[in-house]
Amino acid sequence: MKLTTLVFNLGALFAAVAATGPDGARAADLRDTTSSRYTLQFAGSGEHTLEVRAVTGNITVEAYDGTDVEVLVDRSLESWSRSDREAADREAKLDTADKSDRIRLVVRYGDEPTCGEINDRRNTHWDRRAWDVRYDFTIRVPKNTRLDLCTINDGNIVVSGTRGDYSIRTINGRITMDDVGGSGEATTINGRVTATFANAPRSASRFKTLNGDVVLEMPAQLAADLRMKTFNGGLFTDFEVEPVQQPINVSMRRENGKFVYRSSGFTSVRAGGGGPELTLETMNGDVRVLRRSH
Repeated sequence: MKLTTLVFNLGALFAAVAATGPDGARAADLRDTTSSRYTLQFAGSGEHTLEVRAVTGNITVEAYDGTDVEVLVDRSLESWSRSDREAADREAKLDTADKSDRIRLVVRYGDEPTCGEINDRRNTHWDRRAWDVRYDFTIRVPKNTRLDLCTINDGNIVVSGTRGDYSIRTINGRITMDDVGGSGEATTINGRVTATFANAPRSASRFKTLNGDVVLEMPAQLAADLRMKTFNGGLFTDFEVEPVQQPINVSMRRENGKFVYRSSGFTSVRAGGGGPELTLETMNGDVRVLRRSH
């Protein structure tokens, strides 16, 4: 693994106007950015997976024709005081692992769980810290790499040109996939999900948000079963489709002495004679399955 680090101390840029902060620190001293470059390598002849788990920050992945995984990480730190900054440097770390069929980039804040890990603690220190550290990733991967990407706060995920399967998750951010192949899931809570496919998914796939549109652009030869749902929005497609008969999925529970029945609310249609089930779901937004325009 090769590592090159460049450090930019923003405090020097504002020294002339810096104000005094807690612990006698100048305000400009409490903020800096570090950029690091990694060259990571896969090993083994099986399926190769890139795993990125962050807490705050964006993840951008682009396919290229090389064999290594090239990583640029921008680390931004803000703190109230020098002692808080020292605490951030101790606790906020990026763990890396390569030389196997899975390359891992995992952000750790002390011993707290990171994105995708179960938090079985009742209390967390995240909201009480007097510092904030974000990691923004820009990564180039071999085209057939499988992706396992996860971030939480202020985290947009952008993927372009890959052909491997994927698991893409964020909470507060958009998911954008361009010229991709493979199958998998792309889910967020607050953000739009858009994907343009060079090749339609080969197996069941899922695209979901709570607040935002879900938009897929597919090749003209799409053959799939589309399972779509929105609560505040519309369902649209410019493919020729026919309804799919399906069992009515109704749940029941008792409220205030009355039985309440609810339907799953999905609309299912078949395009091109049918194929893998593609599930598109949002609460507040439109669902669109469109012919790829280029």
